[in-house]
Amino acid sequence: MDNDAQVSRLRSRPPRSRAPRAAAFFDVEGTLLALPELPPGGPRPPLGRLWHAPVLAALHDHTARGHLVVLVTPSPAGAVAPVARELGADAVLCARPRAPMSGQGKGYAARALLRARALLAADCYAYADEAADLPLLAEVGHPVVVGDDPVLLRHARRGGWGRLPGPVPREM
Repeated sequence: MDNDAQVSRLRSRPPRSRAPRAAAFFDVEGTLLALPELPPGGPRPPLGRLWHAPVLAALHDHTARGHLVVLVTPSPAGAVAPVARELGADAVLCARPRAPMSGQGKGYAARALLRARALLAADCYAYADEAADLPLLAEVGHPVVVGDDPVLLRHARRGGWGRLPGPVPREM
């Protein structure tokens, strides 16, 4: 193909949007961080050994691919703020008064964010570690089970979901 044909073809393509075309949701406690829960004021940076390396690597991969990176936690905003800042997260879905972020609440919040950003669930990812996170994992086309929760492993086997090893729990 000559240069004129290449230029013509490029001009006929719609301009590339800077808006993300996919989202990646990351459960924080027990998935992204090797902690069962965040302390009230949040963990103090640097977080170093608290990161769960395979999940952190997946987060960096999604960032490099231009995906919207979303942290999901039942903790309040103040507790997750240091984690969100250190990672440069695009959004945080967290507990609010009269709106807990657990179980079905995680699924509803993820669906609302996808709708608000006009993202196709089939193109999106979620990483989580326990059966209570099933509604979040069920909202995306690429769920990834982190660890060995038996309920999630059954769903992973049936649905061909991705898997990552679980972190070793650590205390602050």
